[in-house]
Amino acid sequence: MQKLSPAVLRRIEQAKDSERLKVIVQIKRKSARVYHPEELLSARAIQRRMKMVRSGALPSVITEEDMPFDETDLQEVAKRGLKIRHTLKWLGAVSGEIQARDLPALVACDAVRAIDELPQHKKTDRSNLDDDRIFESPRAVPALELSRAQKSETGAIGTKLTQTNTIDYGQSLAQLALCNIPEVHQLGITGRGVLIANFDAGFGNLTHEAFRTLRVVARYDFVANRSELGVHSHGTATMGVIAGYQSGRLIGVAYDAQYALARTEDARSETPIEEDNWAAAAQWADSLGADIITSSLGYLDFDPPFPSYRWQDMDGRTAISTRAAARAARLGIVVVNSAGNAGFVAAPANTLSAPADADSIISVGAVNSTGVRAPFSSVGLTADGRIKPDVMAVGVGVFTTGLATPSSYVVANGTSFSCPIVAGVAALLLSANPALTPVQVRDILRQTASQSHAPNREMGWGIVNARAALERVRQVLSIETSSKAGKAFELYQNYPNPFNPTTVIAYQLPVASEVSLKVFDALGREVATLVRARQDAGRYSVPFSAATSRLASGIYFYRLQAGTFSETKKMLLVK
Repeated sequence: MQKLSPAVLRRIEQAKDSERLKVIVQIKRKSARVYHPEELLSARAIQRRMKMVRSGALPSVITEEDMPFDETDLQEVAKRGLKIRHTLKWLGAVSGEIQARDLPALVACDAVRAIDELPQHKKTDRSNLDDDRIFESPRAVPALELSRAQKSETGAIGTKLTQTNTIDYGQSLAQLALCNIPEVHQLGITGRGVLIANFDAGFGNLTHEAFRTLRVVARYDFVANRSELGVHSHGTATMGVIAGYQSGRLIGVAYDAQYALARTEDARSETPIEEDNWAAAAQWADSLGADIITSSLGYLDFDPPFPSYRWQDMDGRTAISTRAAARAARLGIVVVNSAGNAGFVAAPANTLSAPADADSIISVGAVNSTGVRAPFSSVGLTADGRIKPDVMAVGVGVFTTGLATPSSYVVANGTSFSCPIVAGVAALLLSANPALTPVQVRDILRQTASQSHAPNREMGWGIVNARAALERVRQVLSIETSSKAGKAFELYQNYPNPFNPTTVIAYQLPVASEVSLKVFDALGREVATLVRARQDAGRYSVPFSAATSRLASGIYFYRLQAGTFSETKKMLLVK
């Protein structure tokens, strides 16, 4: 029984033989088969991961964590009574249920490395239920007296903002103006080209008037394991903040983006909720090619008899969702998560909820419309000493979509609603420069926030400033463009590699050149000429298909000649 964690050992001492236990099982082996990126990921996901490879943050497009488990091992654990719920290949584990009487057989299975208890969650981002509330607002609530004429607003940062709005923001203006979001919209940057995955407790009323232009490209219910989404007002409200569009009533931050909706939270009273839903949804979002995850959820308090997380567990490496969030960020996904609603506590303790403690993600706290921190907003530091939250946005009196009718609106409080505002700003930045990595997005938001000079555990780097962040993005883009223009010739490693039957070869030209790009077999025989032309300075990507030349599996070489430059690299075809 050495494979059982202390938590499981304690549970089985109290459990009846027929009681079903929720466990997470570490599996020893991944499949020995060679996989190609296109078998595991969408073209969009491969493209997003490639920028992480080029940045040096990821060694290759797919890594060991992406490999499926050995199918024989999965069959063996199933035979021993484990009803598999989610396959968490990033974490090297599967989650599921098993009767207490079947645990010895599962322990004896050679495929199993270790078995731990899967905590059952009672609460989400609502560490203080009174401070994450949604108030129904009838259709008759008067909109602010706004026109398309010039408006002046005073921001919480203390600057006088004069702007010409071509969009009538209605009652959503205050929550966006504090972060200078309308100024970015006026420049025509509205989130187009960005795919955002929203994790929540369900999504209802998608026929709402503010969702008429909503583009949902994928949806999945990880609680019920089906494509039909469960319904909940919380998800409807978070979607309205980021994606809604109804002139004169509600304008979302990134209303022009595309969306993938995932139900990961079971919000029914006293119903156990598994944190592995979040991790499974993160794998799904990655495979789709999502650029951003916005998650107004958090994990801290568990149903008895399961112990809750302690503040010391908010260390960036303990919680399942935290580890999944960090992996997603490493793969190029900008993860934005609510910091939590547990309020203030004296240092060194914190009131964060996972995965807000994850490194490289953006954790969001809440302020009111005048920029004062909301009393319920959770505080850091993380247990390992990092500043959290990262940034702040309006989370008090947020105007958004309701569940009651296709024209109902609500007013909501909580970091659940500041989170999608910041996620929307991240989408605006990626829309302006898709090459930004998650750490670059996080750092740009930090560097341009209201207290970037003096970050602290209560408000992080301060209130997000979308307009200033966009200017910083443009500076980064200008520097990168200038740097590329002065670069030497460069031939990049093909991707995917190994490949079957198609791969892409990329190269960089600092000046206009006569270019030759050819492919050779292991004996040095030319098998394909991909480029023979004069090309201007710039970056080029050329597809190569082994099927065209009916090539056999093996090692091949590709050579770039441009002026006096010549370089050869190796690639592997595996059929």
